[in-house]
Amino acid sequence: MDILIEFTPEFAKMQMDEKAMLFKNDNYQAILKKYKLLAGIAAAAVLNSNNCTRMRIRQVKGAGITAREVTGAIMATGFKKQAVVLDTVNNSLQVLFENKM
Repeated sequence: MDILIEFTPEFAKMQMDEKAMLFKNDNYQAILKKYKLLAGIAAAAVLNSNNCTRMRIRQVKGAGITAREVTGAIMATGFKKQAVVLDTVNNSLQVLFENKM
C-alpha cells in the first residue's frame, strides 16, 4: 500500500475508504468480520495471490478465527476451484465420449 500511496494517493485513499466501509460502517456489517476475512483468504488463494493470502491470514488473529477455520476455508476453496475446472472442461470431454477415444 505504501508504494500505491506514493504513485496514486487518490486510488490508495479509495481502497482504504472502501475497506473502512466494509469493516467499520454499521450499514455493511450483516456479514461478520470473521466471515469477510475467511472469504478474503479464499478469494486470495483461488486467485493465486500468495502475498494477499498471507496478509489475510495474519489478520485473523484478532478476529477470533481459528487455524482450523482458516484451513477449512482453504480446503473448501480448493475443492470449489477443482469443481470449476471440471465444469469448465465438461463439454470438451464430451468429444472424447462421442469419439470413443
